[in-house]
Amino acid sequence: MKLYIATPINARQEPTMREKLISAKHRIEMLKEVLTDDVQFKDYELISTFDFNNMYDADEEKAMSRCIYHVLTSDAIYLDHGWTASKGCNLEYRTAKIYGKQIFEHDKL
Repeated sequence: MKLYIATPINARQEPTMREKLISAKHRIEMLKEVLTDDVQFKDYELISTFDFNNMYDADEEKAMSRCIYHVLTSDAIYLDHGWTASKGCNLEYRTAKIYGKQIFEHDKL
């Protein structure tokens, strides 16, 4: 089973895109450690945008199309803290909702 982790990038508070990406990547790495310890997530293969998109040379449109593909091929999605402020996370959420994926929201666990 696959769990896609959606975390905000553009909606982050860091001043530059490079800093936003680095911060988001660190958040994903931390979440993967935390989520794998949780009984609810232990059986999932955890993936995120950083597993299949290059942080610095993927344009937003190509990166989002890859993200949506992985939402569609996942069994569930985890929406990280602050996801509602992110266009990308909202798109991932709507895709998961339309296609009946199991949805876990950070603020509702």
